[in-house]
Amino acid sequence: MPRDHGENAPEWRQRRRADILRAAADLFGRRGYSGVQVDDVARAAGIGKPTLYRYFASKEELFLQVFGDALAGLETDLEAIRNQARSQQAALGAMLARLVDVLAQQMVSLRVLTGEQPELADRWRMLYRGRRRTIQDALRAVIAAGIEGGEFRAVDPDVLPALLLGMIRGGLMGAPDVPRDKLAQGAIDLVLHGSLAPAPPVLAAAAGGGA
Repeated sequence: MPRDHGENAPEWRQRRRADILRAAADLFGRRGYSGVQVDDVARAAGIGKPTLYRYFASKEELFLQVFGDALAGLETDLEAIRNQARSQQAALGAMLARLVDVLAQQMVSLRVLTGEQPELADRWRMLYRGRRRTIQDALRAVIAAGIEGGEFRAVDPDVLPALLLGMIRGGLMGAPDVPRDKLAQGAIDLVLHGSLAPAPPVLAAAAGGGA
């Protein structure tokens, strides 16, 4: 039986699909991939398992769709932060916090997938790599604007975004018990008060050559 999806589907089918994805995102985020069964998602969405399979062929496809939607939402959020923040420092801090929040929901599953289902883990990574450039571009734009406006010291805005993403992923994978807000604040402190912090006026004057 063909699965029901797409913008051309009736509105009630689109709502049901959205309900399934919300239920799956919540369960995967709390339990990880291995701790969730299709029955759990169907029950949380208020439908039967056969109905769920009309929308998603397998738990694997559902998991990847949840992650893809999370990345698409992240891109939208980062753009909104860029447009609404009062400063580039505020924008970058909010972006880092949002990155931690979104990626943390996926790392619980990725740690398990890497050992138990390497093929699915590879598909996860491919999906992430396909979106990574857009995420890096958003970070790059804020960093470049901050440098131009004097909020940040001069660094390479083409290199730093990749380092930031790697730092966040590494922190989430290597310190799974650290609360998200604490990890996010650590990343913000390291970047905004460390590598990007403007040099103090005295040091800046000395670096420019004094009498």
